[in-house]
Amino acid sequence: MALSKRWQLSAFEYHVDFITVPALFALAMWLGPISIWQIVAGALLWSLMEYGIHRFLFHKYFRRDHWAHHVNPSEYIGISGLQVALAYLVALLPAYWLGLTSLYAGILIGYMAYITIHYVMHRPQSWLYRCIGMLIKNHDMHHQKGIEKNFGVTSPLWDWIFFSYAAPSSASAGKNPANDKQK
Repeated sequence: MALSKRWQLSAFEYHVDFITVPALFALAMWLGPISIWQIVAGALLWSLMEYGIHRFLFHKYFRRDHWAHHVNPSEYIGISGLQVALAYLVALLPAYWLGLTSLYAGILIGYMAYITIHYVMHRPQSWLYRCIGMLIKNHDMHHQKGIEKNFGVTSPLWDWIFFSYAAPSSASAGKNPANDKQK
């Protein structure tokens, strides 16, 4: 399978989420009202969205584009943070009108956790890498050729619920899909 270059990003496009997401979170909290249960529900909702987007969009409809990330996991491959920021900005309006800015903020917390954890998973030099060992093992297994399991990045919760979890074996730990260029 030839690798797609459609999702190849500049460093700016890749990292801009780390600026825009906290800014949108702060705006949502300022707009209020603040509701802890909505924030928690939003973070949980994001984790379900993360699972669904990864499993059903990236691995089915955008397989070639996403596979480029599996082959070169530390490269800047993904959806532009500028597009994500625009989508989140547009979503803020109905959240505000419906009084769900805290739910929206919880989704942003979940998304921020996702982009941070996923970034660190592919960069062993990061100090945070040592703190998320089990998530890394799950994700490394997911990156192996032929493994269509472990779609959750920030949590295996939805993989357990939807029977797509596979416990990493000691034999499979640490395999690098970059050494296996075809699927």
